[in-house]
Amino acid sequence: MTADLTLLRAAQAAADRIVAQVGDWDGGESPRLLVAVIDPETSTRLATTFVTVKADRPVRHLQPVREAS
Repeated sequence: MTADLTLLRAAQAAADRIVAQVGDWDGGESPRLLVAVIDPETSTRLATTFVTVKADRPVRHLQPVREAS
Protein backbone atom coordinates (compact mmCIF):
# COMPACT_ATOMS: atom_id res chain seq x y z
CA MET A 1 0.00 0.00 0.00
CA THR A 2 1.38 3.38 -0.93
CA ALA A 3 1.87 6.23 1.51
CA ASP A 4 -0.72 8.30 -0.40
CA LEU A 5 -3.34 5.57 -0.03
CA THR A 6 -2.56 5.21 3.67
CA LEU A 7 -2.95 8.97 4.14
CA LEU A 8 -6.21 9.02 2.15
CA ARG A 9 -7.67 6.21 4.25
CA ALA A 10 -6.67 7.97 7.48
CA ALA A 11 -8.19 11.25 6.24
CA GLN A 12 -11.41 9.47 5.24
CA ALA A 13 -11.66 7.79 8.65
CA ALA A 14 -11.18 11.15 10.39
CA ALA A 15 -13.82 12.76 8.16
CA ASP A 16 -16.28 9.95 8.91
CA ARG A 17 -15.73 10.40 12.66
CA ILE A 18 -16.32 14.16 12.41
CA VAL A 19 -19.53 13.72 10.43
CA ALA A 20 -20.79 11.11 12.89
CA GLN A 21 -20.13 13.48 15.80
CA VAL A 22 -21.71 16.68 14.45
CA GLY A 23 -24.43 15.49 12.07
CA ASP A 24 -27.86 15.56 13.69
CA TRP A 25 -30.40 16.63 11.08
CA ASP A 26 -33.50 14.42 11.16
CA GLY A 27 -34.78 15.34 7.69
CA GLY A 28 -37.33 17.86 8.96
CA GLU A 29 -37.91 21.34 7.62
CA SER A 30 -35.94 23.15 10.32
CA PRO A 31 -33.09 25.44 9.31
CA ARG A 32 -29.88 23.52 8.87
CA LEU A 33 -26.21 23.95 8.09
CA LEU A 34 -24.34 21.95 5.50
CA VAL A 35 -21.06 20.73 6.96
CA ALA A 36 -18.45 19.46 4.52
CA VAL A 37 -15.08 17.98 5.40
CA ILE A 38 -12.59 18.85 2.66
CA ASP A 39 -8.97 17.82 2.25
CA PRO A 40 -7.25 21.18 1.64
CA GLU A 41 -4.30 19.62 -0.19
CA THR A 42 -6.42 17.88 -2.84
CA SER A 43 -9.63 19.94 -2.57
CA THR A 44 -11.48 16.64 -2.25
CA ARG A 45 -14.72 16.54 -0.29
CA LEU A 46 -14.40 13.58 2.05
CA ALA A 47 -17.75 13.76 3.85
CA THR A 48 -20.89 15.86 4.12
CA THR A 49 -23.62 16.12 6.75
CA PHE A 50 -26.30 18.50 7.99
CA VAL A 51 -26.60 20.09 11.42
CA THR A 52 -29.95 21.38 12.69
CA VAL A 53 -30.03 25.04 13.68
CA LYS A 54 -32.30 25.80 16.63
CA ALA A 55 -32.73 29.27 18.10
CA ASP A 56 -32.96 27.91 21.64
CA ARG A 57 -29.86 25.74 21.24
CA PRO A 58 -26.87 27.35 19.56
CA VAL A 59 -24.54 25.06 17.70
CA ARG A 60 -21.64 25.06 20.14
CA HIS A 61 -19.64 22.14 18.84
CA LEU A 62 -18.79 23.94 15.59
CA GLN A 63 -16.02 26.49 15.57
CA PRO A 64 -15.00 28.79 12.73
CA VAL A 65 -11.53 28.13 11.38
CA ARG A 66 -9.16 30.39 9.57
CA GLU A 67 -8.70 29.89 5.87
CA ALA A 68 -5.78 27.62 5.06
CA SER A 69 -2.81 29.44 3.65
